[in-house]
Amino acid sequence: MNLNSHSLSAVTDAIAPATPSQPVQTSGRSAVRAFPTKQLRAELTREKLLHTGKTLLDTGGFDDISIAQIAAASGCSVGAFYMRFKNKKAYFEFLLDRVVDEVRQEAEHTLTPARTTGLTLERTIQLCVDHHIKVIRSHEGVIRAALAYSINGSDDWQPIRDAGIGLNAHYIGLILRKSRIRDKTAARNNLLVGLNIITGHLINIIAHETEVMPLHHPDLSFWLSSIVLHCLRSKPADAALP
Repeated sequence: MNLNSHSLSAVTDAIAPATPSQPVQTSGRSAVRAFPTKQLRAELTREKLLHTGKTLLDTGGFDDISIAQIAAASGCSVGAFYMRFKNKKAYFEFLLDRVVDEVRQEAEHTLTPARTTGLTLERTIQLCVDHHIKVIRSHEGVIRAALAYSINGSDDWQPIRDAGIGLNAHYIGLILRKSRIRDKTAARNNLLVGLNIITGHLINIIAHETEVMPLHHPDLSFWLSSIVLHCLRSKPADAALP
């Protein structure tokens, strides 16, 4: 699925404008998305439906996937779907929130200061960039679907945007521990520029088929890490970093 460049730029401009000063809040979304499950079997069915939807999104747009397809691929009935989710949009919102929670928890547990012990600044940046690429690759279909929905006026991009802001803040915290730049505010701003640039590239190659550093190119990590490092070390001529 290709998305027009005007719409794409409108979305990528708002991916992660700043490091949040407080915990990121999700957008105002309907409280009734998934009905509570009281039995283990019902919960397992819900998990199957969510896993199936994410898998189907890897090969097609969300508008092209029907509730009947999701139910059939999950081995349950359409009625079972509606017993757990209000409608298809509520299902998608619940899936988005689940993915965002998983990404946040995984980053907090695997990307710790202890993980960077003994690493140079360059290797720490590459570690963070590799993680970012892995997240995008793992959730490519969900991100593409959220992007398409947001272009049509929905707020379904908001959870992905919030997750991006949170990840950037996490990466910056790890990288700044390795940086010798004394002006941490300037360094943080420089890192945000670099991280926003590489996020824009990753979203662009999800939205458009491209031969320029596609998502699974073997050199993608090298080039994106180099961009972040370059931005960190760059300085305007009239505002040199100490």
